[in-house]
Amino acid sequence: MTTHTTRLTVLARSVWDPAEAPGGPPNLPGFTASAFGPLFAHVADRALAAYHGEPPAPGEAAGHTALVMVSSLGDMATETAVTGSVDRGTKASPLLFYQSVPSAVLGVVSARWGLGGPVICVSPAGDALAEGMELAELLIEDGSAGDVLLVLLELGVADGDPDTAEALLLRADVPGPGAGTAEV
Repeated sequence: MTTHTTRLTVLARSVWDPAEAPGGPPNLPGFTASAFGPLFAHVADRALAAYHGEPPAPGEAAGHTALVMVSSLGDMATETAVTGSVDRGTKASPLLFYQSVPSAVLGVVSARWGLGGPVICVSPAGDALAEGMELAELLIEDGSAGDVLLVLLELGVADGDPDTAEALLLRADVPGPGAGTAEV
């Protein structure tokens, strides 16, 4: 892991709580057969709303906010739905092909909030949070983004395993009054 000089401040944080919505995350039009896209959009929207209010994000923040998704396994539920259709010899929903691209849901969130920064999806070999934070630091250090919305997401693998998702809206640390974190 590389050492960076940029320290990050968490502007807002949202964590998925399955007890909050026992039926799963709210429906997301255009996504089917998997909670992955809706879960991403849910925590991303909540973190962005905690800091910016209603979409779109205001002015300069919108143009310089990057979206970064970190998921070790990705959307295994969509992959299973597509391969199941192929194995059965049945026609798969065209939506499955659209949502099988990892950045599809990032595009939906980016469009809703008017975000113009980079959109990146990674599958970490090690610690997901550490790798995501390192990528956020790099994007800010090289001037690609002023803010980074980092979303860590994993679907439960075995029956009964919970889905997990957390969104962190990050900015380079600027000491002074008004620094803080909004959490939902």
